[in-house]
Amino acid sequence: MGLVASFSGQIVTVAAEDESMGLLVVVVGIIMVITGIVSLIEGIFSVRAAKDNSKIGPAWWFAIISLVMGVISIGSNLANGSGIAGSIPSLLISILIFVAANTIKKAVKNPSNAA
Repeated sequence: MGLVASFSGQIVTVAAEDESMGLLVVVVGIIMVITGIVSLIEGIFSVRAAKDNSKIGPAWWFAIISLVMGVISIGSNLANGSGIAGSIPSLLISILIFVAANTIKKAVKNPSNAA
């Protein structure tokens, strides 16, 4: 969707004869692509950490990045007056991954306290 939005920004510029609107569509598309890439990398590192708990660090960091991006997304949706329902599932998944990664990180750091 981000790539489609990025490429369609030029069409919006020509059709609406409004360069700022087309630029906004391109910027939103780029943000969507970056968000998708971060989510994909977060998932890859999470699966890798699930197989080997000692490799939890990158999954933990990408979970934090996803949390920040999710909060920014909800904030921008609220500022625009649009609904936040589309952002909530992504934010909840990021919260769950962060909680799991944080628990595993603590267990790896203190193996004697693991339950």
